[in-house]
Amino acid sequence: MDINPLITDLIKYKEDLLDVIEIAFNYNDLKIADRYVASHIAEIKVGKVTDNPFQQVASLYCLSLHDVVNNIRAFTNKVYKTDIMSIFVTDDINFESDII
Repeated sequence: MDINPLITDLIKYKEDLLDVIEIAFNYNDLKIADRYVASHIAEIKVGKVTDNPFQQVASLYCLSLHDVVNNIRAFTNKVYKTDIMSIFVTDDINFESDII
């Protein structure tokens, strides 16, 4: 069974990423909270973020862009609903659709 290293790191850095999602929430930028998370993962792994953090993360983890976007969005939604908003929110974040 292969373990997705991106998911492993999302869990490993959950506390840092929780802060990033809260920042997006506070700036009323939830629709791009996934981009905040991708940028932070790239910064953690290589210390520098490119103009397209999703593509950078895909390259770092040797994953498809589709997988990276899906994993980061699922993680961001889960953290937002369970750790930030608790019982107050049941809807997923409506992310900006343009990634590339």
